[in-house]
This record gives sequence, structure tokens and C-alpha cells, in this order.
Amino acid sequence: MADEIAQVVDLEYKGVYYLLKGSKELIAKMCMMIRFLHEWNHKKWLEKPGSSTWQKIQEASEGSAPILEFPKEMFEETIDISHDPDVKGKGYISPFEYYCRKNNLRYCMMPDLNPNDDYIPVAVLSQEFGIHDEQIKAYMRRRIETEEDRDKGYEKKIDDAKKALENAEGSEKEKIEKDLAELTDAKEQNNALLQESKEKMERGNVLDFAEYIKQAEGTCVLSDPDKAKLQAETCGIVREYMPDECMYPIRDAGMIPEGKKVYYLQKCGEDSYISVERSFEVDEKGCVYSIYSAEHPDKEDTYVQITDKGLTNEEWAERLTEFFKKTGLYKDQPMNVARDEESFFDYRAVFEENFTKAHSGGQELSEQIQIERAPLRDESMQRVAYARSFYSTLTVPADKIMPNEKQILSLELDDGVVEGISLVGIDSEKAKISIRSDEEYCLIGVDGKEKQISGDEIIKAVENRAEQESAKKTLTRNAGR
Repeated sequence: MADEIAQVVDLEYKGVYYLLKGSKELIAKMCMMIRFLHEWNHKKWLEKPGSSTWQKIQEASEGSAPILEFPKEMFEETIDISHDPDVKGKGYISPFEYYCRKNNLRYCMMPDLNPNDDYIPVAVLSQEFGIHDEQIKAYMRRRIETEEDRDKGYEKKIDDAKKALENAEGSEKEKIEKDLAELTDAKEQNNALLQESKEKMERGNVLDFAEYIKQAEGTCVLSDPDKAKLQAETCGIVREYMPDECMYPIRDAGMIPEGKKVYYLQKCGEDSYISVERSFEVDEKGCVYSIYSAEHPDKEDTYVQITDKGLTNEEWAERLTEFFKKTGLYKDQPMNVARDEESFFDYRAVFEENFTKAHSGGQELSEQIQIERAPLRDESMQRVAYARSFYSTLTVPADKIMPNEKQILSLELDDGVVEGISLVGIDSEKAKISIRSDEEYCLIGVDGKEKQISGDEIIKAVENRAEQESAKKTLTRNAGR
């Protein structure tokens, strides 16, 4: 009982002062986490301009440096800076890195203790919070709008299914009932994402330090910091889930990871494991279903496959039990989850003896593992390059960017206002936006009517207006001679 009473501790560690509040158990975890953050090394990000260590961010911050949860789409490398006069360099960088470099912002990429959600934790200087807050809100508004539109779509489909059910009989009635159950699950899952998005936005996407530490449950950050550092350098912090926490039917498209696949790995011995690939598909109703594939334990190059398509939760529980029996998986043992092939392959390598020996000796990965890993990484890079090919970065007058009456960031065109624009940088005169050419956007016309407009059409409209403005300036200069 005494341990539950809130404590206040003034801690000094490596020249940085912290005021900790909570139970004795929580404060002990906070102290362990602070030590971990002072010592961990995120080499990939420390090479980026503006990226710094936790200690330096705390020292430079006016007060405790806030931890912000950034939407993952802000880290998609979609901005080509090869010919950008504002930012030096070549190739593609993310909107987050772009505006940080443009505004000379400093930040610390935090260990992602919840790698399977759609947010990335970053510690920023408290005096620079306002700039980050403005950028985050633009992306959060668009995310919320997408989730609200999806909710309306599910509502209509559910109403249609209920009407069809009134006159249905026999097998047709049974099918509609299953469709209705899937649509209801999808709506509930989307609603959970929508509420999460709204709650995060209401608190400015600020992550309380105690809440951040809670995310460490299921990881080895507090129990084995050295192992956690090794994971951070290779495949990212790994979190464990029980099978029923991660292998349940997902029906909402908003919960599909970017690569449309998830990988599970369950340890079943000192040096052995069972891996499962889960791929996501969308059916004719717009509901998601999954296909699970695991190597057969007795037959080489043979796979055991199941799907949750068209199954109720009760039916899926029975099917999953059969799947576990056929593959040798354990329903009462934790699993590790990776959302992309590269992370999965790197984590799987942890179980291999030569990987472990190489790192314990302070050496690089073995040549064999590098050879095995190369094809997967090449394929991953090709997919990223393909996705980038759809994005364009446009420069528009700053006064053409504005929040509409719904507080959604919008771009003013000659024909109306386009909602849901991704802003990557802005100053008093110009703004840079990111547009995906194959995506559909909502245009509110000058007559107040809504219509869909493709990213390609937006790009052409912006380019045409820029050409017209340039022509006008040329005529004006010539007339003044």
C-alpha cells in the first residue's frame, strides 16, 4: 500500500536534473530508463543534421524536453532535395527531416518501444515545441479526416446489410449475417483508431514520460539494456505479444501496415524458432482478411496456410488452434512481431549462432549473413523507390495554404480549395507541399460543391498557375522598360 503513494524525487544524472513523480516502483523504472537513454546509441539518426543525444537535448532544453509522438507518414522519404535551394543535399528525405533542417531544429530519436503502432517518439527542445506542433497537427487532421470518412463508409454498408437481411432466408441470410459481423468489427476497429487519433491530437501528441515507460513492457529495455542496445542497432527494439494479442482478425483497412505484411517469430528452443508470415487482403465489401503462412515442421519447402476470411471470431479461434497444432506453435508462449521483411530478417539473425558470436566479440556481422540479407534489403529498397515515384514536392505561395472551416490544412486553387494537403515547410512567402500523384483528394469548388481530384491534376494546376504568374511578371518587366 505504501508503495502506491506518490513520491517526488529530485534526480541528477550526468549533469542533467530530473524531477520524478510516481510510486516507488515507477520511479525505479524511470531511473533505469534515464540511464538507458543516456547510454544508448542510435547511429543511423546521429548522422542526420539536427539529430542529437538525449543528454544534449535535455541540457539544451528550457525545462524537461517533451517527447512527441509523430505520425509515421511524416518519416516517409518522399521529398526530393536534389534541386532544392533551401536544403543542401541529394536524394529523398522525409517531411520531418526536411523542416527540421530548414529551421535548424534539434531533436533526439527515441527508442521506439511500441514499434507496431503508427507513431514514432521523438524528444524535442521545449523552446521549439510550437514548430513541431504545427507540423504534427497538419498530418493528424488529415489522418482524422480519413478515419472519419471510413467510419461513414462502414455505417452505410452496415445499414445496407441490415436492410438486405430483412428479406433474406437460408444460406443467403447466413452470408449476410457474417458480412454484417465483419463490417461491425471493421467499424469498431476504425473507431478505436479514430478515438486514439483525436485523443493524441487533443494533448498535442505529447507523450508523458511515465506513459512512455509503460510502453517498455514486453521489451528487454529495462530487464536487459545491453540486449536492447543490440536490437536498436540491428532491427529496432523488439516487443513481445501473446498470440491472441496479435493474431486476431483485422477487418479495418486503416490497421494494415504499409508493406501489407506482418511477421511473427516464436522461440521454441535455445537456437530454434518458428516464423509466420501474415499478409493482408481486402474483400469485395472493403473488409480486410489475412492469410497466414508457416513452414511445415516435417516437410521441407512446404507451408501450412490458413485464412480468417469470412470467419466469425469464434470460428477463427477454432481454426487458429488447428494451425498451432499443425505448425508446432504454442498458444501460451509470447511472439515477436515485425512489420517489414528487413526488421524480421535482422531479428531472426539474433537466433543464429554466428550472429551472436560476432557481436559478443565486437566484430561485424559474418560475411554469410550479409550475403543472405542483401537480396531482402535490395527488394525493400526497390519498394521504397517505387512508392517515392508517386510523390512530388511543390512550392506554392504561403498565402495559398490555410486551414478550412473544419481546421483541415488546405490549398487554394483557381477552381476551389483542396483539403488534406501535406505541408513539409513554410515561411512568410513560400510553402512546400507533398502531393501523391495517384491519390484522390477532395476539392471544394467555388460553388461549394465537392468533387474528387487526383494528385496529378493538382500538380498540373499548380504548375500552370506558376507559369501564368511567371508570364505576368515578364510582361510587367517588359512594359516598364
